[in-house]
Amino acid sequence: MMKKLVLAAAVAAASLATLPASAATYVEAGGWTPREILFGKQYNGNVTAIRVDRGSFERHTYPQQAIYPTGNSLALAQAVVAEDPSLSAALKVRGIAPHNVLWVQTAYNGGKIVYYR
Repeated sequence: MMKKLVLAAAVAAASLATLPASAATYVEAGGWTPREILFGKQYNGNVTAIRVDRGSFERHTYPQQAIYPTGNSLALAQAVVAEDPSLSAALKVRGIAPHNVLWVQTAYNGGKIVYYR
């Protein structure tokens, strides 16, 4: 039984060592690294991003400004993102464009809660 386990581990290690070149270039191009695959992607700072889905069962928990944004509330939220470089960096890591931000709240611990579409 132990020999089979060792053999399986050796085969798995050998198959990982012979990754195709396309996988290596994907990692170098800014894709997922093995660390991110194992432990998850590490995001910047104290920011929580919530995607607003109009058909979600959690809809009643979203602020009204996120469900029904107006021109003024969108401009205010996007101005907050533009003025805060750490918030902009956190959204960039998550792949959220600033023009998709609907509302920004400040949490009790000082972090930001960003609602986006």
